[in-house]
Amino acid sequence: MGAPAGAAGKLTAKLGVNHNRRDTDYAFHGAAAGGAPLLLRGVVSDAIDDSVTSSGKYLGRLGGGHALSAGWDGSLIRRRESRRQRDTYLAGGAPYALDEDYTADVRRLALYAQDEWDVTPRLQMYAGVRWEGLQTATEGRTLSEVRTRASVWSPVAQLLWKPPQQERDQLRLALARTYKAPSTRNLVPRRYTINNGNSANNPDFQGNPELRPELAWGLDAAWESYFGKSGVASVSAYTRRISDVTVQRLFQHDGIWTASPFNNGTATVRGVEMDVKFPLRTWWVQAPDIDVRANAGRNWSSVAAVPGPGNRLASQVPATLNLGLDYRLSPRMSMGGNLNVQTGGLARLDAHASSQAGVRRTLDAYALWQPDVKTRVRLSAANLLHQLQLQGQSYVDDAGRSDSVTRLDGSASLRLLFERSL
Repeated sequence: MGAPAGAAGKLTAKLGVNHNRRDTDYAFHGAAAGGAPLLLRGVVSDAIDDSVTSSGKYLGRLGGGHALSAGWDGSLIRRRESRRQRDTYLAGGAPYALDEDYTADVRRLALYAQDEWDVTPRLQMYAGVRWEGLQTATEGRTLSEVRTRASVWSPVAQLLWKPPQQERDQLRLALARTYKAPSTRNLVPRRYTINNGNSANNPDFQGNPELRPELAWGLDAAWESYFGKSGVASVSAYTRRISDVTVQRLFQHDGIWTASPFNNGTATVRGVEMDVKFPLRTWWVQAPDIDVRANAGRNWSSVAAVPGPGNRLASQVPATLNLGLDYRLSPRMSMGGNLNVQTGGLARLDAHASSQAGVRRTLDAYALWQPDVKTRVRLSAANLLHQLQLQGQSYVDDAGRSDSVTRLDGSASLRLLFERSL
């Protein structure tokens, strides 16, 4: 767990920098059912994402089975967006112009200190305190600066226990309170417009500069068992109680439907997961040199402010299954694949709107050749099943019901990568 008795403390630190820019320039031509031109829309936009992240940890032995662990984890994320839109109505009418320019910053810093205590050779405990602060700032050409601040002190408690006569099994328990910062895209109030058929089931999207972070209490438990030369199996469960949960709000303004994120009360999230990894030779000595991977998870959630049934977090996948194989034909050649299955189902956004997603199946494969220690040639194939995806949206109010279905055609892709170490 910590440094050996009498050893000096150890400090590790990481720093990361990222820059990404996307420029978009397009023209949209709208026409009546008979083919007569109605609208010419030209848009020039860009989005620039910059981030700096830093984390570090100090670990030093205190004596008596105790070790001090202290550290930090922080980030500065900035997103800048601009959009210039010009609409010309060919059948008559005044032209329309839209000029938007926004910048959103998310600053996050977490500090913690804890005592890592070897109570017995089979029982280890971590206990400490953590402070986490978040600050967001959004401003633009047509928006005065909007700032949000939040911070929280929370306990940190973890336990690792190895039962008697079970040298390769262990139980983990952890209790923590954490923040989840809003994404910069969700903070920027720029409107992402729908060019064809704006409706309750196909709305524009607009960020919310007053969006607050989500705060959650979480409890995690896991049982891990190690077997054979490198096999491991685990069963884990978690539960979260989230405050200020982020959901989508759907509204209509001047005849235009728009979806926007906002904080709406509490949500409860829980789940279980099973994971196993092992070489096939663990059970069959004459088997090929194949590693087997399998993972299955089931998740549940409930948003208090949304009526049921289906009042779950729309971003949560109810169930997942992964099956994978890695086959080493020789020291220089290997190949493998992975099957991923994700379920969908009903997700209610509010009292009127809901979405429906089907089961998604994805099959990927790869082949890796290493002619020498410095060279790697990798051929990978993604989405080999190229499954058709169906997504449904529904909206119900006193005026009636509207439904829509979106078909997303899947396509397979091949990628060849050559790497050479210098």
